[in-house]
Amino acid sequence: MLGFSQSFKKNVKFPFWTMHTKNTTIHGLSWGIHSGFDNDRYVRTNGLRLETPGLGFAIFLLYDYPIMWRISELEEKEDYTHFELDKKELHISEVVNGINVSSGSLGGLSYNGITIGVFAQNGVLNNGIALAGVWNSLAKSNGIMASFIINETYYNKGLQLASINSSLDTKGIQIGLTNNSIKTVGLQIGGYNKSKKTRGIQIGLWNKNEKRKLPFINWNFKD
Repeated sequence: MLGFSQSFKKNVKFPFWTMHTKNTTIHGLSWGIHSGFDNDRYVRTNGLRLETPGLGFAIFLLYDYPIMWRISELEEKEDYTHFELDKKELHISEVVNGINVSSGSLGGLSYNGITIGVFAQNGVLNNGIALAGVWNSLAKSNGIMASFIINETYYNKGLQLASINSSLDTKGIQIGLTNNSIKTVGLQIGGYNKSKKTRGIQIGLWNKNEKRKLPFINWNFKD
């Protein structure tokens, strides 16, 4: 369950303010140097958030695709239906209602609208469109995740578009060179598609689900 442990309305600013001020709602333009080092700021931006330079250029040194590796570990377990996210992974300290632009934002962020990470971005929730040059990492995504290299999320409701897509639970579409989802309700299109529990169709050079392994097209609609 997503929630906020403090109020965003202690300070209300318009039309411009820094996103580094705690317990603040900004109507208009918010600006800051980076996010991620203080996950108890509780800032809401209604409008445009600019994070420059951001940590996108260094995000690959700070994170090592944690969601994708954790999903790979869960694949080896027989019972993955009772998986629950850690509260720390659902902790939101900043909300963007509108547009976020950065070289790469990371931390307890909720994006409602459009978020653009020139290199990469990390966050808790995407309700809208998340675009990244190299890597998107979000605990939950409702909408579109698109990057050139990697998309990773625990819960995907919508579209994942990248060279490598990884999801614990997909309700929607994955399109990429490699698509991996433990639970899939929908469609996988790619070079290699893999799903452990499938209610849908796989289209690709090689497709693997709980029933069979087939080239070109695979499916399953039954328990």
